[in-house]
Amino acid sequence: MTRILIGLLAILLISLISLGGAREWASSTNEDAKKSKWVGTWTASMQAPAKDGNSHEGFKDQTIRLILRPHSDGDKMRIRLSNEFGSLPLSMKEVRVAVSKEGASVDGETDQVITFNGEKSFTIPAGEKQYSDPVEFPVDADQNLSVSLYVDKETGPTTWHQRSTQTVYMSEPGNHASDAEGSAYKSKEEAWFWLDRMEVIPDDSVSGAVVVMGSSIANGNASTLNANRRWPDYLANRMNEEDSKVNMSVLNAGVSANHLINSELGKGENALARLERDVLSQKGVQAVILHEGINDIRHYPEYDSEQIINRMKQIIKATHEEGLSIYGGTLTPFKESGMYTEKGEQTRQEVNEWIRTSGAFDAVIDFDQALRDPDDPEKFLSTYDSGDHLHPNDKGYKKMAETVDLSVFE
Repeated sequence: MTRILIGLLAILLISLISLGGAREWASSTNEDAKKSKWVGTWTASMQAPAKDGNSHEGFKDQTIRLILRPHSDGDKMRIRLSNEFGSLPLSMKEVRVAVSKEGASVDGETDQVITFNGEKSFTIPAGEKQYSDPVEFPVDADQNLSVSLYVDKETGPTTWHQRSTQTVYMSEPGNHASDAEGSAYKSKEEAWFWLDRMEVIPDDSVSGAVVVMGSSIANGNASTLNANRRWPDYLANRMNEEDSKVNMSVLNAGVSANHLINSELGKGENALARLERDVLSQKGVQAVILHEGINDIRHYPEYDSEQIINRMKQIIKATHEEGLSIYGGTLTPFKESGMYTEKGEQTRQEVNEWIRTSGAFDAVIDFDQALRDPDDPEKFLSTYDSGDHLHPNDKGYKKMAETVDLSVFE
């Protein structure tokens, strides 16, 4: 009996030691995770495929070379690919990253393979998204990067982001992911396919990310192609200046033609429907800038200001529930643009008055005041007008970024 009791006590002691070791191991793992804090350095909001064109037709035995500009430095990076709007499994045979050079060419000395779950080739089921493994790769906010994707099998209609204001290159048949020269890339388009996130582990000076939720003005429509002159790009440049008191990544969740209220093909899911995926779930997000609503007014003149404001209130509430600050941008002028109406202008003025005076947002960014003509406040100042009387030009986008008071992020 004594021997049995001694044996039971020994087993119990070993079990307690093992449990203690397990708890210590878990604690150590969690501590490592805390030290590796990912922050988004670039994003593109994904959309369903169009009714025609490359996104509808898809790809097979082709390499797509995407070009992007990160907004925060880091020595380690990872990406996420999305097949959310695809109807077929997405078969990737190879994915590579490199510093971009002119056109479709890349710096071959920087070229690296990106694996997913340790594998060079992988498949993402329809409707799913997948993160890559971390890559020891120096990301510089002053350099464009290239991500090359070789798909071997028929993709079917693709998940994409249209109107990227950045040229993307598509190759002749075959795997050209590791090609340093761009000669194999015979066609191009302004769109990003499948890639919806790039994240880095930044240094301690970076205090997270601010996400811009918007439509074509956030997306940079009418800005110079391939020049990274969207207003979130200019804002990121301000954040990255050496003497800036605020060092944050800026993530652009703009979608051309997007609406606050309705979801339509070619215009992306409405702002509230995509808020969690495109904004609130971003790694390192600390704050949100909402600048959206002009398309609702233009396309649905029957909407009154109360309907626009109620949708903004829903977005504000959802953002605050995540413990995040949200800043409201006033709606910019659109007189003399297509679909302008006097009723729509009255609605814009009422919405802007609410944004400025309600206190619903944590702070207000008065884009309207910054860009309007003081002699005709319903119109853009010509200096900032792209010519369509709806979108700013490069100077206008720069002015928008300069209008943001960085102290609200301190």
